[in-house]
Amino acid sequence: MLIPFIKMQAQGNDFVFLRQPFRTAPWEEMPLLAQSICDRHFGVGADGLVLLLESGEADARMVIYNSDGTRPAMCGSALRCAGWLVAEANHKDSYRILTDSGLREVHVDRERGEVEAVIGYPVIKEKELELFGLKGSLVDVGNLHFVTWWDDLSAKPHLLFGAKIEKTEGYESGINSMYARRISEDEVELVIWENACGATLACGTGASATLKVGVELGMINNAVTMHMPGGSVQARLRPDQGVSIGGVVKEVFEGAFPWKT
Repeated sequence: MLIPFIKMQAQGNDFVFLRQPFRTAPWEEMPLLAQSICDRHFGVGADGLVLLLESGEADARMVIYNSDGTRPAMCGSALRCAGWLVAEANHKDSYRILTDSGLREVHVDRERGEVEAVIGYPVIKEKELELFGLKGSLVDVGNLHFVTWWDDLSAKPHLLFGAKIEKTEGYESGINSMYARRISEDEVELVIWENACGATLACGTGASATLKVGVELGMINNAVTMHMPGGSVQARLRPDQGVSIGGVVKEVFEGAFPWKT
């Protein structure tokens, strides 16, 4: 069986999209399909599998699976990529996409190849929390992020602490961890460890969580440039909308994946 797909990426955070997934595999097989198609050696290779579905209350519905087959409630980079694909079939600039965390607004600039998505309202669950000797803040953006601040990221702390923090006892759904360096009040450098994926090149919800904490601590402005390993995004915190993330997204290639159940 061949499964048609589109591979997308936002600052290197990459995803395999299926437009009509249930013609090829039922719901119960999606976790296994995600593991197989996301495998970087024997599959297409991606941080996640995204199902782009029709919706009666939005322009589309997005369902995402991590590369290990687990299902997060939200992914900012995947949301922006989904917005681009929805825009390809329409003639509007603004869309509503239904996620497991609720409806999200997406704005597409076709000429610039950029998509801005309203990620939502990050909630600081614990402003001061210590995990494995690191002091940081725990933030809920539909998924959990532990945000720490560093003077220097050259030691790659995400590789030293990320796997341990991800499996912190008492947090069965796992914890993403963000390692941030303040460049100025308008710029932040960020390296990332994502739950169920490991080190990734970008993370939209992670950038959102970092912005929320940085503003709360008085370290940065409400609008900043986030520099991540895969590229930069513009992050804005607005009282009426929450956090929005904007930047370039790209289609990498299309293909058909041989799937054997």
